Amino acid sequence: MPKMPAPTDAVGDWPGWRLMHAFAARFVAWAVETEGSSRSSALIRIGLAMLFWSRWAGELLLYRDQSPVGLLLAASFFVATVLLFVGYHSRIAAVWTGSIGLAMYSYFGHQLGREPWTHHHTYLLAVAALLIALTPCGRSYSLDRYLAVTRAERAGLPPPAERGNLWGLRLIVVQLSVLYFFAAFDKTNHAFLSGARIEAIFLWYYAGSDYPAGLAWLAAIVSFAVVALEYCLAFGLPFRAARRYLVLPGLAFHAIIYVTLPVYTFSATMALLYLAYFDADAVDKVIARLQGTGSAGTAKGEIS
Repeated sequence: MPKMPAPTDAVGDWPGWRLMHAFAARFVAWAVETEGSSRSSALIRIGLAMLFWSRWAGELLLYRDQSPVGLLLAASFFVATVLLFVGYHSRIAAVWTGSIGLAMYSYFGHQLGREPWTHHHTYLLAVAALLIALTPCGRSYSLDRYLAVTRAERAGLPPPAERGNLWGLRLIVVQLSVLYFFAAFDKTNHAFLSGARIEAIFLWYYAGSDYPAGLAWLAAIVSFAVVALEYCLAFGLPFRAARRYLVLPGLAFHAIIYVTLPVYTFSATMALLYLAYFDADAVDKVIARLQGTGSAGTAKGEIS
């Protein structure tokens, strides 16, 4: 009687198995095994610190809330964000800053009723700070880098490489794609696609009770365009072939809503995080070309 193949052998012989295995291996390599220049991560780190200041610094000045909790929050906020900006113990500073952001969003916002702190742009800032802690964000443009180079010089060693594992940038890419997808999914209904919500927004902020002629058709067209663009950004930006056609429309979209609607730091945060979509070594080469210097990719040293 012929021997039946083992289940594992049967799976291995399935025509699609090797393709799926190759795809999974390639995805894992992209997601958690890619190493590259730390300069794009450092730029995001610096930009996030500035966006935290732009969003909250004015509300957290020491005279605003002189209660013990208010003073502690303000002091923690400014110490953490300054450390993040200058890049001293950069990853710890990123975790500290992101944790403060989440505390302001969840506890001070939702629990204590500070409604402006409950908006999605505040959550995005906090999560982005936590995710940048998973990158080599302190290996470039930082006090950490200066101290590391100084120690290497004293020991007679070459400066450490401005490189590291980029899986934190991959998580930022996933976060942005999820954000775009659910933003589009939430709008995929008659209330939005009919143009009614766009009409209401336009009348509230611009026209008042004067209903312009032709607004209904224009609002419907804009509504369909917004949903289509957000779906395209969700599924297209992670892929290089589609990214070249989507980056400028995506940035233009965020620029338009920034100048037309009160979105606070959302558009600037999204534009900054677009750096995560690009190959870190390619970003490094552009920076090196602008500076007229060698890229970080040519540096020698250990990578962790």
